[in-house]
Amino acid sequence: MKKSLIYMVFILSASVANAQTRYEEVANKFIIFYNEQTPDSLFNLYSPALKEKLTLEKTRTVWEGLHVQYGDLKSLELLKQDTGFNRYKAGFAHQTLTLLLALSEDNLIEGYRLVPYDADKFKDQKNR
Repeated sequence: MKKSLIYMVFILSASVANAQTRYEEVANKFIIFYNEQTPDSLFNLYSPALKEKLTLEKTRTVWEGLHVQYGDLKSLELLKQDTGFNRYKAGFAHQTLTLLLALSEDNLIEGYRLVPYDADKFKDQKNR
């Protein structure tokens, strides 16, 4: 019984670590592609369902508007891992926002959303 429990904890820990690594890789690519203003590269990371909802032309338009309004993306700081998505503090040149990023099991972007950053939500966490 004890060995089974230890094995299950190990498997769950490995799964969480693997998921976090996938998110880190995609988040780093998000910063690079955004700052280089190459929405085509980000579009290639979309899941098929997201590609249908957010076409390449729409992605280009949105990114162009975001870049004009907020400037370069300076940093993405993980705030919270939720089931199905990660929440990041997105430090842009002109403003700070929250990025919600969801990945599929295939490590493709299922969705992302930028919303106003609320520092009060994360004041109990260090360095937030």
